[in-house]
Amino acid sequence: INSDKEKYWLHVSSDASRLAIIWKYGGIYMDTDIISLRPIPEANFLAAQGSRSSSNGVFGFEPRHPFLWACMENFVEHYNSHLWGNQGPLLMTRMLRVRCRLGDFQELGDLKCQNVSFLHPQRFYPIPFREWRRYYQVWDPPHPSFPASYALHLWNFMNRRERKTVQAGSNTLAEHLYRQHCPRTYRILVRGPQGFVTRGLGPMTP
Repeated sequence: INSDKEKYWLHVSSDASRLAIIWKYGGIYMDTDIISLRPIPEANFLAAQGSRSSSNGVFGFEPRHPFLWACMENFVEHYNSHLWGNQGPLLMTRMLRVRCRLGDFQELGDLKCQNVSFLHPQRFYPIPFREWRRYYQVWDPPHPSFPASYALHLWNFMNRRERKTVQAGSNTLAEHLYRQHCPRTYRILVRGPQGFVTRGLGPMTP
């Protein structure tokens, strides 16, 4: 592979690295544009974006889990860097389908496939990617708690052109989330180290 000719080399490299690191050491991987709300009570899990599609923006496994090893083998055997996501969310989805018969989610219940939990879209993606601008809007009521979610994905990849930012005092959902769950980040990057308002907090692309 000539990396200079790879269209999505940064994404493909990131997809490969997260698989290898979590396989070797175990733990939880999250994209940098995910805000954690509460602990995840699962050791081995994938995050659903829809009833039959998995993301790879957040997942967790114990060390040397066979599912991740199978993903790494498939990564190499079916490598296609011209198709966005083929080594990422599409890889996770097709490997999940090899192991399981994926059905539809019932209400807020998660699905179980052998020893891997397939977590309901509400756990990480209560706002789907087509509605990503809602994070930068004022809500009524203004401070939803997302009780069914463990974390929230802000979809910075969708924001790469508009580059909407978190503005102090805007009362948007994104500002509320940073203020409540990322107070140090909010204080330094939005309000400044001395408490003065600085530039807005822009998207952090993984």
